Amino acid sequence: MKRFVSKNLLALIALFAVLCLSFVVLAQPVLAEESESSASAPDEEVMGITSTDADDASESGVAEDAASDDKADSVDPVGEAPAGDTTTTGEVEDAAEAEDSEEEAGIEFVLFEKLKKVDTKGWILFGAAVALVVIMIVYLSKRGKDTSTVSTSTQRTSPTLILVHGALCVALSFVLSYIKLFSMPQGGSITLASMLPIMLYANRYGVKWGLSAGLVLGILQYMQEGYFTHWLQFIFDYPLAFAVIGLGGMIRGEKNLVFSILIGGTARFLSHFIGGVIFWGQYIMMGEGAETAMTIGEMLPANIAVSFSYNAPYMFADIAICAVIALLPPFRKAIKSALKY
Repeated sequence: MKRFVSKNLLALIALFAVLCLSFVVLAQPVLAEESESSASAPDEEVMGITSTDADDASESGVAEDAASDDKADSVDPVGEAPAGDTTTTGEVEDAAEAEDSEEEAGIEFVLFEKLKKVDTKGWILFGAAVALVVIMIVYLSKRGKDTSTVSTSTQRTSPTLILVHGALCVALSFVLSYIKLFSMPQGGSITLASMLPIMLYANRYGVKWGLSAGLVLGILQYMQEGYFTHWLQFIFDYPLAFAVIGLGGMIRGEKNLVFSILIGGTARFLSHFIGGVIFWGQYIMMGEGAETAMTIGEMLPANIAVSFSYNAPYMFADIAICAVIALLPPFRKAIKSALKY
């Protein structure tokens, strides 16, 4: 038992090290460059407006002097126009700066904001998932009482029970996906262990069932707030990305749960990473807006760096949360009883 705990702790420490390294070395410089560019643009615009206003003011002053020589008592309307233009331009710039500050790139704590922005379709899906979770729990509780007198050593898991567990795990994952702790500016978020139920299911029943459950979850994720620019990018970011979580079922058993989590989570990261290299990197390599004046060899290094620095922080953080929860003794005891390891 001590060897098992120490081995899992070492794996978890290594995961956190990779997360911190990828975030500090890669993510922060990219975000810093974006923030500097967005901060320098308003300054240049303000300087441009200031110099323009000064020119307008000097011109209006010359016009006023000329008008005062002709008719001292008259008011020159030309001299008043730049003042009105200055006010209008300032208001436009203030609005533009406010929009720029709202769209500034970075990782934000968005739990309450995301919940406020959930639309009617999202709440309907959320309610359906919660109802399914309740129904499955009631069914499993009743079934457990009915079969409590049967020896578990002679019991064989029926396909119906496997499907019920799968529906429960998919519904739980979908519900947890609404609890987004941090969100990335162009998609992707750190959730409250939304991948963990699928990882548990794959670990308990194997790759085939895990892939199926992950595929269903990926389709639901697209229905929740999906967006894509190319059919291949849709596959990499939704059905494939969540289906490969089931690859964690290659290592089965409650004692190997942490390693199963690492395999499934890393497989999902690779799917997002490849999609980012092709469609969301510094250069678009396929689909609408693709760069045609450059070779793949020229685009690939920059796209790999951008995709890794973007996807690694939130994905490794999500994996780490799942691994930490899986190491908790009360959690292990609960799943061992519920899934009958």
